[in-house]
Amino acid sequence: MLSTKQMPLRFGACRLAMTIAASLLAACSKEPAPAATPNTPLVEQRAADPAHQPGQEFRGSFAPGGIAATYRARFNDGKIQSLAETRKATSQTGTYEFLGARLMKYHGAALNSNDTIELEFDEQGKVLKARAGDKDVSAEEITAIRDRAQSLRSHAVSQYAVKGHDQV
Repeated sequence: MLSTKQMPLRFGACRLAMTIAASLLAACSKEPAPAATPNTPLVEQRAADPAHQPGQEFRGSFAPGGIAATYRARFNDGKIQSLAETRKATSQTGTYEFLGARLMKYHGAALNSNDTIELEFDEQGKVLKARAGDKDVSAEEITAIRDRAQSLRSHAVSQYAVKGHDQV
């Protein structure tokens, strides 16, 4: 026989077990919510990330290294593909091609001369081609172009992420 001190414990445990069983039965007896219809989008288009729309262009301006320029960056699936700049003071132009964050090609005006240069890099950043007409491009010029490319790319990517959908 149970003592009077043990009875409230047993009744409490019994009540708890009955409450849990009733909750489980109630939950199992409910019908599932109707599935979303195939025509109902899960995310509204205006809330969708603009970076996932292929083939977009963004225009901006920036002055890396004190050389002011306007640029036109082309994005595909939210990733920058290329950037074409026009330097304001001289109207010189240059075109940069990227693979992710890496500069792959540059064609355009030199920064330290009036030469037109062509640079090409492999996926590890090794220089494959560095020509200015019939002569080689200096290591200093290659470094300057790489630095400018990364500054312009970073500016374009950050501005596009913040306000790209307004200017595309």
